[in-house]
Amino acid sequence: MIKKSILLLCFIFCVNCKSAQHKFPSFDDVVTTFFTSYDLRKEQGTDDIRFVKKQEGYYIQEYNYDTNDYKKTVLFWSASKNTYQELNFPKGKGLNAEYANYHLTYHNKERFNVLPYYGYVGWTKDVIAFLEQKSNLKDIEYYALGRAYSASASHLLNNSYEFGDPKDQFNFLESGKNQFTKEQLKTYINYEEKAIENYNILCQKNPDYPTVVGNICNKLDNEYVSTYLNLSIYQNQAEALAFLPEDLYTDFVMDYAKNYLNSLEPNAILFTTGDNDTFPFMYAQAKLKHRQDVAIVNTSLLNQNSYVNHLRDDMVLASSPIKFALKPDAYAKENLSYIVLGSNKNDDKYLDLKSTLQLINEKDSSVVYKAAKENAKLSTNKIAIAINQDTLKLTYKTNYIVKGELLALDIIASNIKTRPVYCTFNELPVVFNYLEKSGFAYKIAASPKNKIENDRYLAGIDADKTYSVLVDKFQYHKNTKNSSKTELSVLISYASSYETLINHYKKAGEIKECKEVLDAFTNFYPKDLYADISFMIASMAKNAYAIKDFKNGDLMVENLIENLERIKRNNKESTTTTKAAALKKLIFGDEVNDKLSENKLEFYSYVITDISNIEEVNTNLTSRLYTLKKYFMEQLRNFEE
Repeated sequence: MIKKSILLLCFIFCVNCKSAQHKFPSFDDVVTTFFTSYDLRKEQGTDDIRFVKKQEGYYIQEYNYDTNDYKKTVLFWSASKNTYQELNFPKGKGLNAEYANYHLTYHNKERFNVLPYYGYVGWTKDVIAFLEQKSNLKDIEYYALGRAYSASASHLLNNSYEFGDPKDQFNFLESGKNQFTKEQLKTYINYEEKAIENYNILCQKNPDYPTVVGNICNKLDNEYVSTYLNLSIYQNQAEALAFLPEDLYTDFVMDYAKNYLNSLEPNAILFTTGDNDTFPFMYAQAKLKHRQDVAIVNTSLLNQNSYVNHLRDDMVLASSPIKFALKPDAYAKENLSYIVLGSNKNDDKYLDLKSTLQLINEKDSSVVYKAAKENAKLSTNKIAIAINQDTLKLTYKTNYIVKGELLALDIIASNIKTRPVYCTFNELPVVFNYLEKSGFAYKIAASPKNKIENDRYLAGIDADKTYSVLVDKFQYHKNTKNSSKTELSVLISYASSYETLINHYKKAGEIKECKEVLDAFTNFYPKDLYADISFMIASMAKNAYAIKDFKNGDLMVENLIENLERIKRNNKESTTTTKAAALKKLIFGDEVNDKLSENKLEFYSYVITDISNIEEVNTNLTSRLYTLKKYFMEQLRNFEE
């Protein structure tokens, strides 16, 4: 009888292990199956549905407007049955790609495909309990465990992070230093150190492991600086600095940070948005003591009140506190989560931002209304920011903005007269008509210099400043380890800046400066990566030939041809793949194939045709271009057949 009981317990344990470790369908498969089989209910939007991954399988959860929460949950894919369940939803009429793509973001793919469980309060505890009892973790499990510990640490601080348990939060004030008790600080640091430990193991084991922000080693470095920022907000600068180790990031990444910071005038404010244009910049300031006068403002964090109050109250390194017109109680807690915008298309009047912010401070009923929390409603989507004798006239294309967007406008309006304000790129799309290229950064200027027409992201360029940064002060160490999409994205941003400056000098007839910028670009840019920026290479080569700079023109065309010839040789179905490529396929659904897609073939054919039309290209290069074009066109015809 005892033996039977033991066998039964072992059987139950094995079944539970199997259900926890079995092959779940990919997140892509779950989402596309749902939005192929079913439609949304009447009055539902795509964000009224969310997916939940638990041990039992994938659930569908619906938003309940009566309780203002996601409550109704139903099992969609059953782990025990290894099949999808019939649901009480309207029947679909084929895949609704718009609905599916709303959920199939890179972030969601990573979370659902990597984490054993996700999408509900308590997922971090379940993941930690499941993975800590395992030995010999796989790469993907080290990352999942690190993510669970990192999220657990974040959940302690405030309610800005999704799926945090309110019972676990420390209930800090929205402003103030040294808020951790001794035990709270120990708990928070322990979670972060556990996250860092698992990321570090994976970085040593498989440095090319892919994450949303680049390879795992880059993610590891960012985790340190994220902790530094949180300690700066809730504890103090001294303890935050003590947490940062030496020698984070590669020389390549630190050069990237310095190049951007060197693009800014003294005492500047720089808007950033992602991890990779925020944390390396902060590290360069904190540990390398580089450009500590600059205030870095992450727009993604402006919805977090404690972060906003940190910016307004604290001297950060050598940067003065940032001015705000809005008072802390105006945006406290969940106030101003949404600001509804009117859309009178026939009205050309712009709302004065300064006056509007004052009305919000006074809780004037003309702009503030209560709907569970104090939100605002503005009469128009057109907002004006006065700068001395000039005015920024901004028009939103949406019918609402969120708190962080309003606070970003507040920062511009309250500081731009005394501090220059910049973006790293497209953090604030609404100001694109006022962005002036300045080095690698973009300065917000009422009257941009050297106007640039018909550019979606740019209005002008400060050529002298940009030349100084790109030619005289440019710092570059080739990335010798852990190359990744992070490196490529940095290089593409570099190339875009060089192309913009070259275009300006060519149009202005400043031949000497144009050639010097071409020299600077060809001297540093990796020749084996020309195909990734082939459109920009074609543009710069045309400008080189136009100013009789045959050396740089031939160099760029020949290197691009060699890239395309290599791509031609590799244009076949892959039979083997790298470990990193296989992981990208598993996590993000990226195809692991050297076979060129129809879109790639069309693109390369267009670029080749464009370059072939340049009369100055020498005969040998023209012949090789003709051979490439013939090949790519033949491959395109195969798709048509």
